[in-house]
Amino acid sequence: MISSYTILALAMTLSSLDKWISRVFLKKNPLCNEYLLAYQITCSLLAALFVIFEIEQIPTKFDNTSELWELLLLSIFSVFSWLGFAYSTFRARASIELGVVSIISKTKIIWSALFGVSFLNETLTFLQMTGVILILVASLLISTSNNMNLLFSNNLHAWLAPIFLTLAIGFDKVLTLYLPTSVILFIGFSGTAFLTPLLFKVHYRLIKKVLFNAVITATCGTASYYFLLKVLNTSAFSLVMVLFQGAFILDILFGYFFLKERTNLKTKIVSCLLATLGILTLAS
Repeated sequence: MISSYTILALAMTLSSLDKWISRVFLKKNPLCNEYLLAYQITCSLLAALFVIFEIEQIPTKFDNTSELWELLLLSIFSVFSWLGFAYSTFRARASIELGVVSIISKTKIIWSALFGVSFLNETLTFLQMTGVILILVASLLISTSNNMNLLFSNNLHAWLAPIFLTLAIGFDKVLTLYLPTSVILFIGFSGTAFLTPLLFKVHYRLIKKVLFNAVITATCGTASYYFLLKVLNTSAFSLVMVLFQGAFILDILFGYFFLKERTNLKTKIVSCLLATLGILTLAS
């Protein structure tokens, strides 16, 4: 039987491919809304295929009406959280260096820890709290060195994305108590695909320009999140999210060697070391 660590490593690899490929494309073609729509539609179709294999696990009856309402509310919160994450993510990837975004995205560990403590009855040790502080310092350091105003610039999207992602994964973790993983995926992706053209301006004639790349990254992203949910279904939320962040070092190396993103190198190294130390401390 495949171990949880193997599944998690696969999820991390696919997630990195998603980020790398989309960053390369969006850096040259900042068609964020069109990319978002094509990405989410592809994810929805792929999730629908997963549903076929888990259709027998879908509940047909609920014990009471309150459970049904809880399921409905969780699904709505999940969809809007995923929409916020997807929009902020593609905006950030289009305009901010991959290494900077990757380090700031580690703040999702902080939000994950807070979510786990507040809603899932998880606890944090003193060492884990120290790790949270180290990651926060690393994110603030790399953000301020990027010469962008924190509140009124694209840097805001880099900070918002991990908050929305933490909320989305947290809601989805609770949804695993009611629904199979594939159905949760389909709800999140299809809901986002439906809302995107309603809330954001999309130039449909430009979708064909982003379609091929979006399909590739969406395939990686869907598979990555499917495997992540599988692990979350049996493991502690905060610990899994900490380990999942280890791939950010690969993101920084990819940005340095392949995207030639070499500005503020010393600051990136210091931030990377602080974030790595924070992750190791949290995982201890």
